[in-house]
Amino acid sequence: MRALLAAVCLVASPALAQDTLRETPDYFAAAVFDVSTAQALARSCATISVDPVATVQRSEALLTQLVEDGFSTEAPHLEMDNPDAAIRELQAAFVERYGLVEPSEERVCEVARLEITEGSGIGTILLDLNE
Repeated sequence: MRALLAAVCLVASPALAQDTLRETPDYFAAAVFDVSTAQALARSCATISVDPVATVQRSEALLTQLVEDGFSTEAPHLEMDNPDAAIRELQAAFVERYGLVEPSEERVCEVARLEITEGSGIGTILLDLNE
């Protein structure tokens, strides 16, 4: 969870010199997007929750992959360029896919359940409290 929480703080963190930063791995941007989107869906739907165990497992897998790719264990996000653009692209595609410009709670719940059913990165960390 440490890596994902640190990633959320990335926007507020001062960047290192450009020449020392590595390209943000796609899997890192995807993980930040998945967790933040799952949290947003859960906040907007009373019958959906974020699974803390699945979130921790996802975070541990992310940290393992980052270490395998040569990033530090303490603050890997500080070694990367800013992933904001990649995350915004994922968000825009998600909103467009589901038509979520101004969704009702019912629509948000429906989308969350679809993500769970599909077993997407978002869906794997969501819980349907009606099941």
